[in-house]
Amino acid sequence: MASTFTSTLNLELQASGENSGTWGTITNNNLTKIESAVKGYVSVAIASTTDSLTAEDGTTADEQSNAIIKLTGTLTGNTTMQCEAVENWYIIDNATTMGNNTLKFKPAGGGTVDLVAGSKHILYTDGANMFDVLDDAGNITANGTLDVAGNVNFNGGEFTFNEAGADKDFRIEGNTATHLFFSDAGNDRIGINNASPSKTLDITGTFKVSGSAEFAGDVDVDGGGFTFNEAGAAVDFRAETDSITNAFFIDGSANRIGFGTNTLTNGFITMDQSSSAGAIAVLNLDQGDEDQPFIRFDGATAADQTASLSTDTSVGALTGHIRVNINGTDFWIPYYATN
Repeated sequence: MASTFTSTLNLELQASGENSGTWGTITNNNLTKIESAVKGYVSVAIASTTDSLTAEDGTTADEQSNAIIKLTGTLTGNTTMQCEAVENWYIIDNATTMGNNTLKFKPAGGGTVDLVAGSKHILYTDGANMFDVLDDAGNITANGTLDVAGNVNFNGGEFTFNEAGADKDFRIEGNTATHLFFSDAGNDRIGINNASPSKTLDITGTFKVSGSAEFAGDVDVDGGGFTFNEAGAAVDFRAETDSITNAFFIDGSANRIGFGTNTLTNGFITMDQSSSAGAIAVLNLDQGDEDQPFIRFDGATAADQTASLSTDTSVGALTGHIRVNINGTDFWIPYYATN
């Protein structure tokens, strides 16, 4: 009976009474192939866009029987490297020059895996398809530094940093900013472009809120100006008190200001003291600078009643009159140069 060969490593199975005088050589070849399958290494230059690993019965020269295979060469197009359609496992070192081309690895006639340029893959095949072990790995624990040169995708699961609650910082760099995002674990603070955040959230630079923003605590503006509606859009501004909905109101489209109301009259400023039981004035003026007036009026003057200020002195020793409107009717309040 003649020798037969195994399907995976192509080992020669010698029949009883065969190979007189060469039995030892064949046995040594088998042992060498087994050693290659466990720890062997071979470098294979890809010769075409559809290349195959060599697989030979009974010899030690076949490429497929090695555990570690380094692929080299320059790809001339999208390329597929294949092995025999038998169960096996491989460590593939992709050292090819790929350019914009793809490189796939598969069992003959089966499903492929994509090889990444400059990367090493742990693969196995069931004879019908090729599988990349780390594409579908379970829990992975790295006790040292984990460097990722490509993209990191979290699809279908959560990402938790520092689950143990240790004093471990987290940092994301920008193109030039070393602490574009910084989590200061020891102080439980977040810095945006800030390596030493002094608040729970400390932002160095500008920020923009395109949607609504709600502040449940105090808002301090310290060390800089505060500008609302820098773009000059028709947006309103409103401040509430304990019981007054529109204690201070800016009507952005009408360019008017209201105190106690958002229903503004034709005046630039409208004040509405709506409480009839409060016994308080609509306007209370307290001038601490004793040598200055309580109110200053600047307007156009005329000798008659056609302007907001009149210089008519025909009645008494007046200096003039100030024009006011009471319940829709214009009146004039006299004023004097001396008391």
